[in-house]
Amino acid sequence: MGNWCSIISNEERLRNGGRLRMEKWKQAMLVFLRAAGLLALTAALIGLLFILEGKGSVEPAGIWFVGTAGDADCAVLLSRGQCVVIDTGEEADGPRILEFLERKQVSKIDCLILTHPDKDHIGSAPLLLESMSVEMIVMPYYMKDNDRLQALEDQMEQSGAPVMTLSRSREFVFGDLDLRIFPPDRINYNKDNNYSLITLAEHGSVRMLFAGDAQKVRLEEMENYELEPVDLYKVPHHGRRSEKGEEAIRQLKPEIAVVTAETADPGIAGALREENAQIFYTVPDRDCSFESDGEKLREIN
Repeated sequence: MGNWCSIISNEERLRNGGRLRMEKWKQAMLVFLRAAGLLALTAALIGLLFILEGKGSVEPAGIWFVGTAGDADCAVLLSRGQCVVIDTGEEADGPRILEFLERKQVSKIDCLILTHPDKDHIGSAPLLLESMSVEMIVMPYYMKDNDRLQALEDQMEQSGAPVMTLSRSREFVFGDLDLRIFPPDRINYNKDNNYSLITLAEHGSVRMLFAGDAQKVRLEEMENYELEPVDLYKVPHHGRRSEKGEEAIRQLKPEIAVVTAETADPGIAGALREENAQIFYTVPDRDCSFESDGEKLREIN
């Protein structure tokens, strides 16, 4: 009987020991899982801080509007050694644009945006293609007969530069510049100006909008983009009167407005003054220069 009780007592001790080891193992696993969860949370928070720091940490970017002899567009954006050119003025403006790029030590254009095929926007594109490397060209869909555009397209093919014809909005990054390019909503317009690509460029929290020569129909389309106020607005169609032009200014509330002409329509200029916008003109041959630090945009000499 004593032996039997001894066997039972041993078995109970074994069971109790097993339960004790199991409890210790569970406690150890719980501590481990808690520690692992804390480490994972810490890593996630560190990663988020890096992301937020990266978004807020940008190097200064330069934004220039090259002065032209007459009403014409050419904007140059530089960030971290990468260059975006929006339109190329008239053919006669080519040497001045090229000299400006050389002065800024630009040896290649990373993205050439041709908003629409009017001569005061694509005029100097052939010279730029001949004179320097162009990594990418962005254009709107346009199928009308246009001898100047056809000659340019032939030269683009010879240069080997890839051409993107946008059918939907696309986003691109060049240096610290985030670009979103909006193509026209239709494939056919009565007025060529309404084929204009509209480009939103963001540098940190600084927002800049380049609206080509957008007129009434295209500006109505732009309303649907629900754009927030901008720091800089390249006023479309050289500041000429447009039924939707004043409404667009009230929507965008720009702090700085650039008019690629010698003067603007009184209604457009009045709407800009109502929004307390500084107005800059690029004609004749007036370069307009700005610098963004990612938080504010300021004029520079």
